[in-house]
Amino acid sequence: MINYWMIMFLFMLSFQLRGQHKHLVPEVSIEYRVNDTLEIQVNLIQDQETAAYYYHAFLSTDICNDKVCLPIQVDLFWNLLGDYDHFSVPQGHVFTKFDHQYFDQTDYGLLQEILLDTLSPIRDYAVEEFLDKKEQKYSVELDAITRPTLKVFSNVTVPGALYTVYALWHIVNGNIKQLIRNELDVVYKQHHLADFFAASNSASYEAYYLEKLADDQINAAEPVLVHLLFSNDEYIPHYAWKKLGETYYANPDKYNNLLQELEKLKPHLQLVVLRSISRPNLRTKEILTDKAQGKTLSKNQKELIYKLLNYEK
Repeated sequence: MINYWMIMFLFMLSFQLRGQHKHLVPEVSIEYRVNDTLEIQVNLIQDQETAAYYYHAFLSTDICNDKVCLPIQVDLFWNLLGDYDHFSVPQGHVFTKFDHQYFDQTDYGLLQEILLDTLSPIRDYAVEEFLDKKEQKYSVELDAITRPTLKVFSNVTVPGALYTVYALWHIVNGNIKQLIRNELDVVYKQHHLADFFAASNSASYEAYYLEKLADDQINAAEPVLVHLLFSNDEYIPHYAWKKLGETYYANPDKYNNLLQELEKLKPHLQLVVLRSISRPNLRTKEILTDKAQGKTLSKNQKELIYKLLNYEK
């Protein structure tokens, strides 16, 4: 019997397109041939509650070569760049491991960590190389013998579920990434995903947005570019600042509002901003004077402010 907390955990993991505020995005479907015996359909979907986009595939297969675990049903999700994102187990189903033992919450969490690790040893070894050929493990459920995982590889799989973990890792990290990436440029334009990418808080999406932003779009995109100056990523704020360009740097009516939030920028970007801006007006000098009197800025930053107050570059 599955106890109460397990039922609740499975419920939280469950995903069904019908009735769950998710819908297919028309005409975006990829046939993904995993191997000679398995082909799955991967569709672009949108979550109407969060507005997030994912590629989704439903997998139902007998995944254990030694038959000591039950077939699985699972929903798999990738982001629009083709990177594996997460999985969910449909309501009423459960993953099993050796001797049909149910996965618990720790097992599901560990599986997610392993699937996200694109550098896992699973990438470079055949599944048989993970097995301890000197040891045997007896299955009470099936009255059968199987091989345990070598101890040296015990941290790269869910205990008792090597075949499941190995197969899923290769499915979600296989050539599906390139297949999805091949569709990105067209999907991005046809479905007008620029705003979604820019507001995603994903450095990869933000970088793609900046890469695709044409020069004649920069003026209209200024509010978005200013927002990206505060990205959590180390690189994106510099990329966004470079995109803003001289028109922004030389116009105090544009950059004064940014100067008011100077301390919220990463320290290295604060220096870049202070070195780049020019033609300060009276309001600029009021803002900078206030900043120079504070205790949050460095000596180098204050020296740049004093030069700007005297309009020295």
